[in-house]
Amino acid sequence: MSPTAQNLFLYFFAIYFSLIIARSHETYQPWDTYSAWKRKSHNIKRLLAGWIILFIIPLLHFAILFILLGSVDIRLDMTISGILNVALISIGSFFEFGYFRIYEAFLHKYSDSFFADEESIQRELSIRSDFWAHFIPGTLYVIVSTLMVMIAIYR
Repeated sequence: MSPTAQNLFLYFFAIYFSLIIARSHETYQPWDTYSAWKRKSHNIKRLLAGWIILFIIPLLHFAILFILLGSVDIRLDMTISGILNVALISIGSFFEFGYFRIYEAFLHKYSDSFFADEESIQRELSIRSDFWAHFIPGTLYVIVSTLMVMIAIYR
């Protein structure tokens, strides 16, 4: 068992998770429950996509990696190997940013579905509207971050 590795992973994930949730709210307002309650379809779609892509999937991803980290003994002592494990686990918890980029990709790809005539959002969408420019890096963030944790677990 490695509760220290789990704690390290938990702390860094919590920081990244809260930053991404705050950034998504500031940029795209996916958590506008008032407008969703008023049955504004654009807000409902953003809210549902936000819950699925920014909450549910990352939390399931976190839970799987968290359990795996607890199932093996990962040494975090003051050796090169221990320092490498700290770096791998810390950076490996950054996968949440990948889910944010994937969320952005879908918002930009289907902007008519997710946004009404909100001019400030439309201006930003026209500047950064390429689906693949968000989706591919987002997927790479998720894959590479997960691989870093897996390397720390299985090496």
